[in-house]
Amino acid sequence: MALKPVGGKYEGVWINELKNGDKSYYINYRDEHNKPVKVLVGKSTISNSFTARDAYSKLIEVKYKLQHDQEPTIKGSRTTKIKLDTIWDEYFKYSKANKKSWITDKQNYNKHIKPLFGSKPVKSLKSLDFEDFKQKLFAEGYEAQTVKHQLTLVKTIINHAIKHDIVKNFNNPLANGKVKMPNIDNNRQAFLTKEEAKNLLDILKSTHLLTYHLTVLLLFTGARFSEVTGAASQKNKTNEKTGLTWNNINFKTNSIYIVKTKKGSERHIYMNDLLLETIKYLQNNKDKNSNRVISNSRGGIVLKMPEYFMTAIESIIPGNKKKDMKYKITAHSLRHTHASWLAQNGLDILQIKDQLGHKDLTMTLRYSHLIPNTRHEATKALSI
Repeated sequence: MALKPVGGKYEGVWINELKNGDKSYYINYRDEHNKPVKVLVGKSTISNSFTARDAYSKLIEVKYKLQHDQEPTIKGSRTTKIKLDTIWDEYFKYSKANKKSWITDKQNYNKHIKPLFGSKPVKSLKSLDFEDFKQKLFAEGYEAQTVKHQLTLVKTIINHAIKHDIVKNFNNPLANGKVKMPNIDNNRQAFLTKEEAKNLLDILKSTHLLTYHLTVLLLFTGARFSEVTGAASQKNKTNEKTGLTWNNINFKTNSIYIVKTKKGSERHIYMNDLLLETIKYLQNNKDKNSNRVISNSRGGIVLKMPEYFMTAIESIIPGNKKKDMKYKITAHSLRHTHASWLAQNGLDILQIKDQLGHKDLTMTLRYSHLIPNTRHEATKALSI
């Protein structure tokens, strides 16, 4: 495009807008010989912030020096005022094209990060700014996981800008442990009581049979969701080699065989009366085109727990949806409930490990406090 005057309060400043989005700024004045001069003083690009105001300031400087018989110095000015909003725009293009969580990134940036840092030059941001940001979020009642997400997002945005030379000669203020990330304790502590579980099953049996049967399977096998359904952990992905099939059911021994997976060891689970009743119902009503024990209405893999489950949980535990993840009852809590009940019934920690298919004892130890402690009674009985 051709040069055109910016106009308004920036009289004497001209702009040339290029097709790639860059902008070149010129100033127009008369030199010491009263000859008109038009010269480039700055460019606005993705990595360089230069505005009409910057160009006008340069024009005022030039005129001042000419009026005082000084030789004006005209150099293409480059500034380092690129703002966080600018590099966020670039990162968002990448996020939208490459990340499934791009919507969450956008929501987090607009809600938490943009109001405080969006209009600030990136190079003005210090580690202390983000320490203060962290404490602010905690003071507002946000959990450690949420706070960590915000800090990680800012760190990732700045790293993206540095990697692609959008910001140069700058060290990320969140890198190398300069800002300590919150410690996250993901160990779930919430599990259903037997009364809550009974109420849950009563509700589901009368509202949605698929959810009811799936809940029974998860609750009384202690298996992972993927081990029962074949759904992988990543959204909308499946694993045709996993999930319960009718080949895994042994009616002679009333047991279910859980195959070995990347996460879990193989094992056999005994079927109690309610689980056996569910398995027999599913067998009598199975899809002729599928060998899966449980499947959706089209005979395919159930990708996630139906919403009926969380609705039923909310009715028996009001406010559950708003609880921190550590204390919220979810579909995965059925596995945690199974293990907790085993511990309360006195099963030793190694047997619980085998029942859950844990590959090492570390994960299982979280249930040890629920096992009735007979150590003191045994010590008291010692005699010679």
